[in-house]
Amino acid sequence: MKEKIRNNWSLKLLSVGIAIIIWLLVVNYDNPYMTRTITGIPIEILNEETITGHDMVYTVSGSQTASVRVRCPRKIAQALKASDFRAEADFNNIYTLTNQVPVTITCTNTRVSSDEITQLTQSLKIELEQIKERKMDVKVNVEGEPAAGYQVGNITCSPAIVSVKAPQSFLDQISYVGVEISVDGIFQTLEQQTTLLFYNAGGGILDYDGVDALKVSTMDIYVEVEILNVKSVGVAYTVTGQDAVASGYQYSGVELSPSTVEVSGRKSALADVVSIQIPDGELDVTGARENIVKTFDLREMLPEGVTLVNEEEYELKVTLKVERLETKSILLNTSDLHIENLDDSLVVDSMDSNVSVRLEGLASDLNELDSGELMGILDLSGLGEGEHTITVGLEVPVGYRVVGTPAVKLVLAEKKTEESQENQDENPDESSAESSSEEHGDNP
Repeated sequence: MKEKIRNNWSLKLLSVGIAIIIWLLVVNYDNPYMTRTITGIPIEILNEETITGHDMVYTVSGSQTASVRVRCPRKIAQALKASDFRAEADFNNIYTLTNQVPVTITCTNTRVSSDEITQLTQSLKIELEQIKERKMDVKVNVEGEPAAGYQVGNITCSPAIVSVKAPQSFLDQISYVGVEISVDGIFQTLEQQTTLLFYNAGGGILDYDGVDALKVSTMDIYVEVEILNVKSVGVAYTVTGQDAVASGYQYSGVELSPSTVEVSGRKSALADVVSIQIPDGELDVTGARENIVKTFDLREMLPEGVTLVNEEEYELKVTLKVERLETKSILLNTSDLHIENLDDSLVVDSMDSNVSVRLEGLASDLNELDSGELMGILDLSGLGEGEHTITVGLEVPVGYRVVGTPAVKLVLAEKKTEESQENQDENPDESSAESSSEEHGDNP
């Protein structure tokens, strides 16, 4: 019986098989298989010069990580981590129609075979963009105001033009490039080096951190801001033909807009500037019957090195006023007239109570004129007793003219002495008789 069992190979093989099965059952019970998904495996880019070498730039759509599913013994599976895998995207294998790059994933843990790995991430999706280049002027944005009495003059920067090379999408956001300089409270020329900035259409500053393939010829800009002195000056002029306007009219003055001008320049340039001079001969009212309006370009009348503070307000408007003359009659009380050169032996026995004076002048002036502003003079030089008509000499304020010849009638009589007055008072009848005989031509 024992021999029979020893020589029975079938039984021996069955026993070995059963033993193996029992061993596997025991092992699997102790360390069973399990399935685990590993995520966050970084995808390494290979041969990216395939893209970047042709003035292109790429961006990854979505996450640049991969995932795998692993089925292996539990103890091995539980110890696996993302660093045990290597994911690669070779740009030499890009599908140009879809811009997808195949991803290959391998496990660096030798206890895991390739058959136990299922690759969940098959490709990397990228977006391609052309790199463009633009040359741009550098703009200097000045902030703040200089000290009182000073103004910003010429602004220069070096370089004045920069070359910007970047993805088209970023270039399209750039409205201009420039720098920011503060001049708040300064009173002398400012020199400063600062960093170039990128501005959008709304004046906001663009953030260029993370912009791939951005290249600028230089980011360092040297800026010089000239600070000039400011001075306020008047406008000087000469008006010709003031006494030669048309008959019946009068030149009444000039209006300037503006009447004072703020100019700027270096201190040495402003030293001799006391006014802005309108060229002689430009303002003439000869024969004028109405206002004359002329305009001048202030910039053309400034000396070298001097500019307007407000360059936009360069027009000077000059109005030469010519008005029609009006007339007005004013009554003067003759008692207010000044009598001159009356013979000491004579007195004014009687005189008109008032005299009418006709004056010519501007309507606005005539309406405000008062008789107290006129001075009437009676010159009685060489006149004797009797009735006389005397021309009134008038002194009138500037801007008025006497029309016609005002005159008054008066009677001059012999001045009586105190003795003759007393005799007359004592002998009134005799005095009356003498007067009567004189009237009838009798001899005394």
